[in-house]
Amino acid sequence: MKTILKLLLGCLLFIQASRAQSIALNTKDPETGDRFILTSNKKGPDADVDDSVARAGIVLFAVGYQADKDGKLPIYFIDLNIVHNDNRTGCLKEKESLLELTLSDDTKISCMQISETDCGLGAFKGVFALMPKGGTAQDMQSNFEKLLKADIREMELTTSEKTLKYKTKSDSREYIKKHFALLASTIKTTAK
Repeated sequence: MKTILKLLLGCLLFIQASRAQSIALNTKDPETGDRFILTSNKKGPDADVDDSVARAGIVLFAVGYQADKDGKLPIYFIDLNIVHNDNRTGCLKEKESLLELTLSDDTKISCMQISETDCGLGAFKGVFALMPKGGTAQDMQSNFEKLLKADIREMELTTSEKTLKYKTKSDSREYIKKHFALLASTIKTTAK
């Protein structure tokens, strides 16, 4: 009886974990062959406050990849949706705003905003390449590989007006790593 209960519990946990990590987009342009892959920033069918990876505030987290048909010129990125409820936070500006990740071993990864400028009064949406301004594709690849193994302890977002700090929930750190793992396996399986 205990074995059956353990098996059922294991199956339920597996189903819930598999639903928590999914691919939102996996497209290939039929004309150019360019790839675009993005993980889902929500754990269920609809976005929910509980999907936030931050201790305070609402931060929805996803990761993505874009490359040409040959897998050259790859861009690895983080996609954030943030509800901030503060109209004094300024704007997220393309190629100016920064996202700095502090890992569990106190190393830092700087990420440059590559999405359009967003001056939302109550929320931001920003896409950040896994490299600092002036970085290279090799920097992105190296940072992506680090994030497959390391926990993100804190995210610091520099806007046009201030710096916002978001400490990640301890139970979200593994969830965040799984985004990178899912992206890596999707890139590998769809490259064939």
